[in-house]
Amino acid sequence: MLIILIIGYGFWSNRQLQIEHIPLLVTNLPKELEQVKISHISDLHFRRLKLNPDDLLEAISKESPDLIFVTGDTIDRTEDLSVTTIANFIDDLVIIAPTFVIEGNHEETCDDFDQWRQSILATRATLLENDVTTVTIKQTNIAVVGLRNEITDLPPEEKNKLKDYPISLILAHHPELYSDYLANFKETTAVAIFAGHAHGGQIRLPYIGGLLGPDNTWLPPYSSGIYFDQATKQLPLIVSRGLANSRFPLRINNKPHLITLTLKQK
Repeated sequence: MLIILIIGYGFWSNRQLQIEHIPLLVTNLPKELEQVKISHISDLHFRRLKLNPDDLLEAISKESPDLIFVTGDTIDRTEDLSVTTIANFIDDLVIIAPTFVIEGNHEETCDDFDQWRQSILATRATLLENDVTTVTIKQTNIAVVGLRNEITDLPPEEKNKLKDYPISLILAHHPELYSDYLANFKETTAVAIFAGHAHGGQIRLPYIGGLLGPDNTWLPPYSSGIYFDQATKQLPLIVSRGLANSRFPLRINNKPHLITLTLKQK
């Protein structure tokens, strides 16, 4: 009976969105960027998503974000790309706010990566592939950086662009590579790294956190929320637990996760 209750709770919680609000304190933040809001989602795994996409869009819209980040695994590698509706969903995000997308391991290993890529490029979102783009908020330019799957640094010519911006925001899929991101971006204008992939550790235990990482590792160190480098307390990692499952069919104590981060002067 207990097992049945746990499974039932897992199926129920897979369909309940949790919204987390995180303030990000930034030294020397331009006053124009004070209170800028970023909604961060990851690991939609279309069509394994159990949330109603329209309900998810409504929840994001109610957050009134200035930017939306989608940090990989928009589809499951088993998705039929001839019928997937992920591009429609991404286009609906753009109606809410400028949207930036990167690939994860599931896009890279799906049946036709180029077909997925072309479908995202055909939307009004920005697909980032080891490059930098400019977004203007309240007459202030900031850099948004997107890293491809398992890549931890930019080409030199792209990285050199970051010095021209007051702040830079990094999109990457793999939180377990945090130390590499730190090493490569700590001397730049980057103020935060956004990632997903860990699915919150699938089963979350009180006082412990996530139990199982996506790469069959136990107790993944970065699975949900905000983390800081212990030495410098700089360049935090913002990890979304994601919105859907892949091989592991259930989340326990681990609802689908929408993060809204607000920039504030430190």
